[in-house]
Amino acid sequence: DSDADVFRFDGRAGSAVVAEVTARRLGSPLDSVLRLTDNAGRHVASNDDQEDKGSGLITHHADSCLSVTLPTDGTYYLRLSDAQARGGDEYGYRLRISPPRPDFELRIVPSSINVRGGATIPLTVYVFRRDGFDGDITLALKDAPSGYLLSGWAPAGLDKVQITLTVPPKPTEEPLSLSVEGRAVIDGREVVRPVVPADDMMQAFFYQHLVPARELRVAVSGQRMSKGDIRILGHVPVQIPAGGTAAVRIGPSARWLATMQLEVSDPAEGIIVESVKTVREGVEIMLRSEADKVKPGLKGNLIVHGFSAKPPAPAGEKAPQARRRVPAVTLPAIPFEIVSP
Repeated sequence: DSDADVFRFDGRAGSAVVAEVTARRLGSPLDSVLRLTDNAGRHVASNDDQEDKGSGLITHHADSCLSVTLPTDGTYYLRLSDAQARGGDEYGYRLRISPPRPDFELRIVPSSINVRGGATIPLTVYVFRRDGFDGDITLALKDAPSGYLLSGWAPAGLDKVQITLTVPPKPTEEPLSLSVEGRAVIDGREVVRPVVPADDMMQAFFYQHLVPARELRVAVSGQRMSKGDIRILGHVPVQIPAGGTAAVRIGPSARWLATMQLEVSDPAEGIIVESVKTVREGVEIMLRSEADKVKPGLKGNLIVHGFSAKPPAPAGEKAPQARRRVPAVTLPAIPFEIVSP
């Protein structure tokens, strides 16, 4: 354990400090350990491994990161060593000692999509929040061709959300590449970050990885799925009182949705579609939240599926069968937040 590096810095009581090692993520064999002490040698904080879900196929998250509020004014010592007491020229690393730098990274899964014309499909966005950032993130397509619509947001407190992509009705001759970006306000300024396409993969039946891809590829094929342009009208996120209702209007060519059975999919437990009626703009969906299941402050995206009923297959002389529910449509994601009644 003799091969260790020690760094000294002066700090003030109440100030926040982040120390982060980047080594294994750069291909170094270093299995870092950080230990922070004050000028008298008293232990302040320590860290061995810090998981980084955005690090691709790495299985051993051996890089260290600690975040601490300094207890007193004075000199501090940060000791960096290898957990196996090894070292040498090949055990390189980068070390950051700084105030917190709130930031975020984004991944979107899957990276390759094949969808019928006019359809809306759910996608998953993963949020990696850095150095204490916990704000809302808006998501949008960047320089996309006409007819493509991304719906949904990544609200504060969530590191995984479902959003939707709606494609135009006309099939494409070749798959095209779409770009998505996320925007958030950090320390009073707008920060824009790319949403990196990725695929959710498993290694050795245990390790789960988000493996980055070069592009978000979308192929539009087949016949049109929907009967018209479906968009969420009005301000979002929709504010739903706990234990109350809120109306969402969908248009402009959406009156046919009134014939569907609309249901909110998981994980929005406690929020239901209470009723659907036609209005001048299209249809109005009444959403209800159940006070015993959802509390003020809950945020997310509602993924609503529509089902049609078809007659059962001929059954001969047997008793009549129930009408079959057939998945027919997915609506653009509805951003929401639960508010106090």
